[in-house]
Amino acid sequence: MEDEIRALRRELQELRDHEEIRQLLYRYARGVDRADLELIQSVYAEGGTDRHGPFDGSGAEFAKVVVDGARKVWDHVGNHHITNTFVELDGDRARAEVYFLAFHPHADNGRPELGIISGRYLDVLERRDGRWGIVRRVVVSDWTRNDFAGPEWERTTERAGYVGGRRGDTDQSYEFFA
Repeated sequence: MEDEIRALRRELQELRDHEEIRQLLYRYARGVDRADLELIQSVYAEGGTDRHGPFDGSGAEFAKVVVDGARKVWDHVGNHHITNTFVELDGDRARAEVYFLAFHPHADNGRPELGIISGRYLDVLERRDGRWGIVRRVVVSDWTRNDFAGPEWERTTERAGYVGGRRGDTDQSYEFFA
C-alpha cells in the first residue's frame, strides 16, 4: 500500500508539472498578443535566454523587443496559438518541444502587415523556488507567409457587433479576469 501511495504521489506531481508548464506556455502567448511586458517576462527563469531569430539574449530583454514592436502596430492584434506540446521531465528540469502558430502584426516594411509563422519552441525549463521558468528557448521556424491579401470578413468585425481585441490592459480579458 505504501508503494502505491508513493507511486500515486509521483504521478500526481508529474501531472501537476506538465500542467504548470502548459500554463506557462499559454501565459507567454497571451503576453505577446496583449503586449504585456510583465506577463511575457514572467515565463523566464532568472537569467533565462531566448534565441528568437536574430535576437539571442535575455528573456527579459526579448519581452521588451516584443512590446516595442507591438507599439508600431498597436491597433492590429495578433494571435499566438500553442498546439502540440511534448514535455520530458527530469525532476526540477524539463525539456519541451512546443508547436505554435502565430498570426503576428508587424511593420517591417513601413506599413502594417500580418506575418504568419508556424514553428516550434525548444525550451529548457527549471523549477526554482517551486516555480517553473524557461532557462533557454530556441525558436524553430517551420514555415512562414506574409500579409494575406483581402478585406476583412465584415460580419465578424467590431463594427458588426463583436467585442474587439486590443493590445495592453484595455483588452476585455483584463476586466474579465479582474
